[in-house]
Amino acid sequence: MASTTEKHMKRVLIIDESTFSRVCSALLELEGYKTKSFSSSECLPEKLNYQTFCLLITSYPLDAVMLEKVKTINLPTIILTDHVDREILRLLDNLPQSFCMVKPLDYEKFRFLVNEIALQGVSGLEGYSVF
Repeated sequence: MASTTEKHMKRVLIIDESTFSRVCSALLELEGYKTKSFSSSECLPEKLNYQTFCLLITSYPLDAVMLEKVKTINLPTIILTDHVDREILRLLDNLPQSFCMVKPLDYEKFRFLVNEIALQGVSGLEGYSVF
């Protein structure tokens, strides 16, 4: 496992309802990550530099608009959803470097996935994974 100092260099962007954003931020900050949270993509600063983040975490369908933007910013993304259906699978087909986790989250798997993405990257990943 990577050291906490390696993680301190990593920033995670969270776009989700405020309750989950606070929980997610607290969990990831305990792991040594820096987080930046917004309640929706409409709240994002116009000139946000996405390249300063190693990962985006958001919910579907809460912020489907952000998922369209993900296609152009080339940022690994964890999408949280209540269920998996054809609609989300179609969406994931168009999002390389994407991971879908079904709520309620298994926080151990969530932390493992975040660490894998943030510390090892997703180079060579084609398509998506559902957890």
